[in-house]
Amino acid sequence: MAPEHGPNRRQVLRGGAGLGVLTTAALFGDALRPALAAPDTGSAPTFTGVPVAHADGVTVPPGYTARVLLPWGAPLHRGVSAWRPDASDTATEAARQVGTGHSGLRYVPLHPGRDGGRRGLLVLNHSWLDPVLLHADGGRSATAARTAKEMASLGVTVARVELTDGRWRVIDDELNRRLTATSPTTLSGPLAGHRSLETGTDPTGVIGGTAHATTPWGTCLTGEDALANVFGTQTEGWNATESQRRYGLGAGEDSYGWHAHEDRFDLAGEPNEAHRFGWTVEIDPLDPSAAPVKHTAMGRLAHGGAAVSESRGRAVVYMSDPTHLYKFVAERPWREARNGRGPGPLDEGVLHVARLGSDGLGTWLPLIHGRTGLTPRDGFTDQADVLLRAREAADSVGATELRGPGTPAVHPETGTVYCTEASGEEGGRVLSWTEGASDHGATLFSWQEFARAGTPSGQGREAAVFAAPGGVHCGEDGRLWIRTDVVRLGDTSEGAREQVGNSALLCADPESGEVRRFLTGPRGCGIAGTASSPDQRTLFVTVQGPGSAVDRLAPTVEDPRAVSNWPGFDPVGRPRCGVVVVRKDDGGIIGT
Repeated sequence: MAPEHGPNRRQVLRGGAGLGVLTTAALFGDALRPALAAPDTGSAPTFTGVPVAHADGVTVPPGYTARVLLPWGAPLHRGVSAWRPDASDTATEAARQVGTGHSGLRYVPLHPGRDGGRRGLLVLNHSWLDPVLLHADGGRSATAARTAKEMASLGVTVARVELTDGRWRVIDDELNRRLTATSPTTLSGPLAGHRSLETGTDPTGVIGGTAHATTPWGTCLTGEDALANVFGTQTEGWNATESQRRYGLGAGEDSYGWHAHEDRFDLAGEPNEAHRFGWTVEIDPLDPSAAPVKHTAMGRLAHGGAAVSESRGRAVVYMSDPTHLYKFVAERPWREARNGRGPGPLDEGVLHVARLGSDGLGTWLPLIHGRTGLTPRDGFTDQADVLLRAREAADSVGATELRGPGTPAVHPETGTVYCTEASGEEGGRVLSWTEGASDHGATLFSWQEFARAGTPSGQGREAAVFAAPGGVHCGEDGRLWIRTDVVRLGDTSEGAREQVGNSALLCADPESGEVRRFLTGPRGCGIAGTASSPDQRTLFVTVQGPGSAVDRLAPTVEDPRAVSNWPGFDPVGRPRCGVVVVRKDDGGIIGT
């Protein structure tokens, strides 16, 4: 069994805007692709980099303005209760408000052309929570009401947003909604209806994830890397299996404790329920009536990263879990699959895992039953077993073990793929690779280290030092955005923490390798997600967990503001996750 490298935020921490008029958006077919490309300005960052920050606030370069949108608890419709600074909101109220633990997000334009850069949907993941900040009593009472509120606070938020008078605002719309641990879902692919996922009840629940991607046909993908936090058991004498331990599942000492009040999250009572989580989840943001679909052909990875490309018309999805890099190559061209009556674009295909050679060459190993390492003698009964235990399958075939790979990104012109590795002796690095024959469906690739954390990248005073990179985003103009979560460094790296300051968002030039610090976040936060408008004139950035424990200082029920009070700085309030919207004061391209 491979070790879990790169502790996540929860593991480390345990040791808005006005609403407008209700409007129904005009929809334009089944594939809303950006029709307005950003002007060709090159990918080199030309802004003045911001310094390392330790203050409790958000800093952006001169000539830029940052505003907060969709903070935790903001109502999604008129008539919904406003968020209470003492965190006394109920589960019913939380289910109609923006969730907490902001992570991955995508911007989905609602119109073609120029209007697509001003009107769209934000699809926002919620993958993590701090009970001390979420509950009025700091989570001290292990009650059914506490569990219900937590179940309503994770998942996904879909919100319509619009740029008017130079500011983005949330618009009250029938497309606005929450997907939570109680939302109906659908299982598709080879394990749909399989005995390993059978519990006697319909599949229910989306628990959110860091991964975020958009398909060529206009839907959004996320993962469920919060899997290990929501299951447990109080059954005396119960022991986790090796497969359960590989997914971080255990009795529940470090979980949220939902199993005490919701039987389906009790591993001893219903072990198959956990098999229904950890898949890639597809959401149609334009259809509130469509249940989220969990794609079993893509493997149960509980992954924290996703990026979509194409190979000869077939969808290719890059993914990562805490130790490995994966690639799913669909069987059929997506247009053909969507127009037919058979399986969907992501219901058939081959899941691969990466092996990186020391010579800079790499191989994508197919996770197919019967291949070396995946036979009955190796402990895998059939292909369904391989997909259900995909992390173990990756271990068994000899995939390269990485230390906390994050969210990948694909360069829109060169096809180069980038991915972070959060942990390591020097605080992490950014990897890049190019597929054989520039085909994302290839089985061979060449890889290299693009940037190393803790080392100034680039020339001159703008060169930035960073640590704990958690993911990357590549805009249509080719600029690479690297986000960090320095809380993952823990309290044992005080020297490094002093050097890199608060978590940050950095901008890199793929051609020269220059890296500049673009944004710094408040104390205790992680920069968990980024998305761009089609015209590249707005950057949406998620700030996760401000006010969380840092530098041996932690929030308490008596003083939830001990670490941070961002963004409201209410003297009787508490910190809130939020989306930071960054625009250039002259309306120009972000990064220039």
